[in-house]
Amino acid sequence: MEKELIISLITVVGAILGSFTTMLIHRLHFDEDGIIAGRSRCPKCRKNLKFWNLIPILSWVFQRGKCSNCKEKIPFSYPIIELTFLLTFFFFAQKFYGQVELIPLLIVVFFSLVLFYYDLLFYEVDDRIIFPAIFLAVIWAFFREIPWYAFLLGASVGFAFYAFQYYASKGRWVGAGDMRLGFFMGIVLGVEKLLFALLVAYAVGSLVAILLILFKKFTRKSILPMGAFLMPSTILFLYVGVEIINLYWEILVSI
Repeated sequence: MEKELIISLITVVGAILGSFTTMLIHRLHFDEDGIIAGRSRCPKCRKNLKFWNLIPILSWVFQRGKCSNCKEKIPFSYPIIELTFLLTFFFFAQKFYGQVELIPLLIVVFFSLVLFYYDLLFYEVDDRIIFPAIFLAVIWAFFREIPWYAFLLGASVGFAFYAFQYYASKGRWVGAGDMRLGFFMGIVLGVEKLLFALLVAYAVGSLVAILLILFKKFTRKSILPMGAFLMPSTILFLYVGVEIINLYWEILVSI
């Protein structure tokens, strides 16, 4: 009973953080005040929202995707973000319940999802998100079972991977923010998981690019936001990285 209650609470917290993220990324991108203490309000009519307007997912459904005051459409991305947070927090709580690393994992997952949606929507890696994420991840590295220098090596590899591409192409292949994402991935995953996570991210990114080109939604000169592939891959390998790597080696040995 206690386990189910705690998992349920963590799931609810995830949904609330998803709702918070919809506000956070909008205010960060448009440099609006009141990120922490400010009241939630409709971007169109600027009316402060009541608590019943802020219930994750349900408020959007009951209001039929519109502001209760001015009837402006609320982007469908809002409930999707909230649902993503809810489900991700649930699965992590379910798997890592009772483990000391659950809270640090959820913090990393929170930042990863914020970075994912920010880059997906605005094609940017905001320093006000990535630097706190890196700072907390570095602190966590000193308290993990694996020695801290293994994660520092991962951070160095991740940063160097994108730094080489950035400076070699003078910023045409990747952006400066991708170097920070590479550092963040490395410091939370370590070298081995980082390499596999990069492989998966690039494989999925390439597949998406090919499909977009085939459907004429994309050209070779178009840009894909790397964070939209790197952050989900990071979360995947935080969740089942060991299992994926072990399966890979088992298949390789059996060939």
